[in-house]
Amino acid sequence: MTLSIQNLMKDGYEGFSVRSILMNPEFRDRVLKDVSVRGNEVGKNLVMDKLAVGGKVLLTGPTGEAKTLFARVLLDHLVREINNFKYHIADCPFLEDAGYIIDIIENFPANPFAGIRVMQSLCPYCRNNIETILSKDGNVVQLDNTNSVLEISPKEIVSRLGKLEAGKTTVRRSQLDPRTDPESLYMLLAGVENLEELFGKDTSTTFAATSHKVGVLSHGFIVVNEIQRLPLSLLESLMGFLEEPMGIKYNIQGEPVYIDGAVLFTSNAPLTVFGEESQPIINRIPEVLWPARSVESREQILKDMFDEQLVLTRKKITANPSIIQLHELGKEATDYVSRLALDFLAFLGNNSLPESLKTKGLRSESRLARNDFYSGLDEVHDPQRNPHIDLRTMNNIIGETVLFQIREGKDSDINVITLEKIRNTMGAYDVPASMINDALQQLKIVLRTAIKEAEVSINVKDISEDISKMKALSDAEMSELIVKFEGLDRFKENIRNKIVEKLQLSYEQLLKVDYI
Repeated sequence: MTLSIQNLMKDGYEGFSVRSILMNPEFRDRVLKDVSVRGNEVGKNLVMDKLAVGGKVLLTGPTGEAKTLFARVLLDHLVREINNFKYHIADCPFLEDAGYIIDIIENFPANPFAGIRVMQSLCPYCRNNIETILSKDGNVVQLDNTNSVLEISPKEIVSRLGKLEAGKTTVRRSQLDPRTDPESLYMLLAGVENLEELFGKDTSTTFAATSHKVGVLSHGFIVVNEIQRLPLSLLESLMGFLEEPMGIKYNIQGEPVYIDGAVLFTSNAPLTVFGEESQPIINRIPEVLWPARSVESREQILKDMFDEQLVLTRKKITANPSIIQLHELGKEATDYVSRLALDFLAFLGNNSLPESLKTKGLRSESRLARNDFYSGLDEVHDPQRNPHIDLRTMNNIIGETVLFQIREGKDSDINVITLEKIRNTMGAYDVPASMINDALQQLKIVLRTAIKEAEVSINVKDISEDISKMKALSDAEMSELIVKFEGLDRFKENIRNKIVEKLQLSYEQLLKVDYI
């Protein structure tokens, strides 16, 4: 069945845009709760705001803090909404929203000149379709000739436009890297000049490189990764692309065509690496400072990494996130990761970052905040400084720990990853002892504070008020402490006792006053 604008109007279709999606509270809530990127709620909201206003945003922040991942996740959500709900004018390569025609129909009798201007602003293909359907009985209508449209009664214009065909919109997200795909980047930044030739004639090379790239780029849902690696020769093209504050703009024979899309640029270094030439970029792209996640978010991310590595080790599968999530629902009940191990890694990663990169609520509009943030990025990239232990490195540490543990415990009926196992793996990595010791000290404070504040619901008479003089716990008290602090109540008693037995050494060592 051919779909027409009239059909869409009967179904209540009003139009769909990236802006309308991004401002939908339910959509924003889904993005914020997506477990693919945990934490940074302030930054996520700010990115969606900036994208709704201008269609383009630059995400700047430390390496390994999920800038590119969030860009992909956000665009995936946007693409899903578009594919579920949006319709476009039939055969339009730019997927101009059918809502334009509906707005024209509803307002044309009251304001025909404004309606004609909207039709004139559409892409050449849509204009051609409109001219064809408006032309009748030998009367040729040309949108550029306003009088030829006005010769038709408003009622007849509305009737003919209602018969215009519509199509279901289907788009995909694309990711570009200036280092590996400069051709696509040029096409994106400078505008596509050959669309008329590409779409205006039959071709047998449907999957040719050019047609594929133009097809993807014309949809405008794109992540451009590592913008700081752009060759200086591309800066001028970038400037031209960013001149228009709203929408994603393409050029056809000197005429601008606006499409409803979103482009997210990412950078893990301040754009000052370009020198003075970078200032126009900073001024033209709405910028969002993406700080490092909180310790709590980092801990949950590490837990996800452990779950993923355990599934990959247990099952003969590749690291496809969808397959991993499928298997995680039925993951082995005998795999357990100590809270001490998670907290230790979270503290270790958090401590490796300058404080200026962990500030919540940073706004790029504040020059002072931006300068402090950029100084922190420079510090992270300084080889003379202690290394920044990003989440990619953490994933490697976790993966190796899981492999060693399962290899050693292949004959065991329960698999427990302890703080000591993580520390053994850490020896292969270039992490300064001072950073490890600082994380251990923070871990000791958390554990002892939990005991003193009765978080673990035990009464230990032998613990003095002076935490630094804490005495050893009895076996029963130690066991109760481990169960409460680790949250082991959910396990059956026989499994719980085995986990406690394997964790006891870590707790005994950590509670020693002189343990480093």
